[in-house]
Amino acid sequence: MSVDSFEHEELLQLLESLCENRLDRDGVARLEELVLDDVSARRLYLEYISLHGTLYWEAAGGVAEAETRVAIDRQVEETVQRSTRRRPSLVGIGLAVAAALVLAVGLFWWGGESGDGPGLADVDPTTRPEPVAGPGDITGPVVVADPVRQPATISAEPAAQLANKVAVDKTKAAIKPDTTDSIRSSNGGSSSGRSLAEVVSFVDEKLADGWRDNKVSPSPVATDSEWLRRVYLDIVGHIPPASEVVAFLKDRDPRRRTVMIDRLLDDNDYVRHSTTVWSNLLVGRVKRREVNRPAFEKFLRDSFARNRPWNEMVSELVAARGRNDQNGAANFLLAHLNNDATPATAITARLFLGTQVQCTQCHNHPFNEWRQEQFHGLTAFFKSTRSRPVRGSAAFELTSGVVDGAPYYEDRQGVLHVAPAGLAGQRVDLKGNENPRSELARLMTQNGGVRLARAMVNRTWARLLGYGFTSPVDDMGPHNTPSHPEVIDRLAEEFVASGFDVKQLVGWICNTRAYGLTSRMTAGNAVDDPTTNGQPLFSRVYTKPMSVEQLYDSLLVATQVDRVTASDWEEVAANRRRWQSQFVYSFQTDENDEAVTFDGSITQAMMMMNGPLIREALSQRPGSYFHEVVHTRGSDIDRVKRLCLSALGRFPSSAEMKAIGEILPLRSSSQSRQSPVSGPLAEGLQDVFWAYLNSNEFITVP
Repeated sequence: MSVDSFEHEELLQLLESLCENRLDRDGVARLEELVLDDVSARRLYLEYISLHGTLYWEAAGGVAEAETRVAIDRQVEETVQRSTRRRPSLVGIGLAVAAALVLAVGLFWWGGESGDGPGLADVDPTTRPEPVAGPGDITGPVVVADPVRQPATISAEPAAQLANKVAVDKTKAAIKPDTTDSIRSSNGGSSSGRSLAEVVSFVDEKLADGWRDNKVSPSPVATDSEWLRRVYLDIVGHIPPASEVVAFLKDRDPRRRTVMIDRLLDDNDYVRHSTTVWSNLLVGRVKRREVNRPAFEKFLRDSFARNRPWNEMVSELVAARGRNDQNGAANFLLAHLNNDATPATAITARLFLGTQVQCTQCHNHPFNEWRQEQFHGLTAFFKSTRSRPVRGSAAFELTSGVVDGAPYYEDRQGVLHVAPAGLAGQRVDLKGNENPRSELARLMTQNGGVRLARAMVNRTWARLLGYGFTSPVDDMGPHNTPSHPEVIDRLAEEFVASGFDVKQLVGWICNTRAYGLTSRMTAGNAVDDPTTNGQPLFSRVYTKPMSVEQLYDSLLVATQVDRVTASDWEEVAANRRRWQSQFVYSFQTDENDEAVTFDGSITQAMMMMNGPLIREALSQRPGSYFHEVVHTRGSDIDRVKRLCLSALGRFPSSAEMKAIGEILPLRSSSQSRQSPVSGPLAEGLQDVFWAYLNSNEFITVP
């Protein structure tokens, strides 16, 4: 939709009417038609609603409505124009410089484990067996067309992802009842939990049905090295050490993938990574004076270490009271009590219920049953919650006052309305209640906590497969039907039956056939591209960028630079915080939105290519991995292989070895054992390692 088109102007007028409660039934139908039929229109709709929510509080505070409307229109236009520009890619910058230094080392895009000459640790990549089918893999060969090389997209949340085609019945989307509180049982009744093979088999069958219906052929099974790198990054938050790669490639156990999943779920780094993921989601990365992050992370760390049921964790977070240094769970809401607790309402609904309600704070939702009254009814649970500094200390206390009556809200026409507290049609009388949030926690987890389970299943699937069953992942409802309703229903059902076992949920998904496929697109599934062609089919794993924490921790694993730059764990943690602070962007909205991306800006590219961490990693100071490679006895060819194995978790391709051999003065095995590496050869090996660390392949989860 061009910014100069009549439809663009019509859409802006409809959005203005929507936000001012002036949109009639015909207007809703026309708005729905425009938004559902055009990708750019959906993007504009989402941006407009987000900006309107941001500026609404300014308007309520006395900003002239005309000025507010102009500000919204101007920011929307700027956003739409920015979304059409191509930003410089870190990958392009990194590979261009790498090509100049190493003369096209020839990084391949996960082409498999191949190598020439003697292999490391008696591993011969050319004789390694094909990946063995696990619980989620098919048995027998997979016949597909030649793979089409697919570059990774280095973007945390591309705008196109927000504009995926919403598969709904356009004539009924605005009035279709919300059915998210019920799950269709696959066996006609409620489940008490089933074996890994049963759950995975059901998911595999339903996904395969979708492939057949859409005439799509799945990508081949991922090579062991690609799969191992993926599962390490997803479960423990960093790439596998080179020694673990070699051991896994030598393993002939047909169940090695399932065994590895179980092992990683019992690893201490699973707890650490889960804590990082959820602390960022729950309180953000931006430092807030009310939040005691160490205490909050301790709460999460202890909970994930004990594998506490997810519904118990959520209940404690929502109903928490007390000091932020004594009750870590209290920090969740302490981070979101600004703007009359609107952020607390919005983030609770998004993260735990999979519903975006922030736009309904000032108008009814155009496509589902959420109404302005319901938003304020949910906010009612937080109205008496306060953040209070503790005298004589730096601590803050989360308190709840006694509710003295039903809350009310004022619409944009200045009319006051009563907003009874409630959730999903269930109203609660809070009068006299000393902690109304405990009632909210009860409502969220009663009747099996189905909405809670569906939201967690959808988010976990998206984190592991690259996309969820809905897009956005936290906007579920009749207006945004899931791509595979039977799969999300069954997984949610089993998740509830398991006692909200988060580890078991991750294990189910990681054992599916879909998770075990390569991320490379083929001619047989080129149409399966959610960024352009609607809902995902999961005929391959969709690549995703590393988080900044994954990137930092992976650099430590690949280079062992922490042995050179830090003397203890506290110093390592401090260095990690300084690193991630370079990527944090706070939008300063009433939902406390922030973004952390590795999007390839010039500053980030220069930091990756020439920053202090990379410089130390490439130094020959004792303790670093590069120093170890250079000074350990062995052939120069093996040194190149060790650098590639440490950075990318695979052996170099034949093309890479040929290019490196033509550029670097690699010596024969007998010569390299007689004298150490020095001079141009040492500098050339530094360039090779630098190129691997700055490649697209390194900073992407395959």
